[in-house]
Amino acid sequence: MLKGYGKSLNYRMGVPLLKDVIQSMDQALKAKEDNQAPGSYEKARLRFAHAETVVPFSCLLGLFLEGSDFQRIQKEEPLDFPPKPPKNRSWRGSIVAPFAGNNMLVLYSCPANSSSKYFVRALHNEHPIAMPGCGGTDFCPFEVFKESIVSPHLKHDYNTLCQVNLDQPKQKPETSKLLKLFRWLFSFGNDDIPSDGVEL
Repeated sequence: MLKGYGKSLNYRMGVPLLKDVIQSMDQALKAKEDNQAPGSYEKARLRFAHAETVVPFSCLLGLFLEGSDFQRIQKEEPLDFPPKPPKNRSWRGSIVAPFAGNNMLVLYSCPANSSSKYFVRALHNEHPIAMPGCGGTDFCPFEVFKESIVSPHLKHDYNTLCQVNLDQPKQKPETSKLLKLFRWLFSFGNDDIPSDGVEL
């Protein structure tokens, strides 16, 4: 699978965005708890991108997963390919990332609730969708969301995911046999061109 589940790198690309979303939610909650004046903190953080962002982010949240696959992505184990059409399956590219596809995470304040004051609700293309890490409910307690869905992925950052070893050993330039042949041919009668002593 080039997009979506399968190899964990496919969805780990969304980790920086997920970190940004959680940081924004934490800042909003802190501002609310500190009774900051409305307008002194962000009420919404909007990001616009292409399907190549929507798909990994959907995967990080565990959307459109079937059965016990959610635990497998939390452990970053590769997933089996879904059945091919016309068999029924939850993951369909045309549904997950249609034109103008989007994901929203909405943070709700419920001060009357005794178990949790804050809840997160996922919407995909403006429709509520249950997150498997939250027991299949539409409203997930914020702490459960952070612990069950977000935390397993935060061990990565962009620099470790996309690290390239720039300290590669220097290689000796390889000279092709054709180039050696031309050197040899044009060296006749020219004593200034040293022979490299390589047989053709």
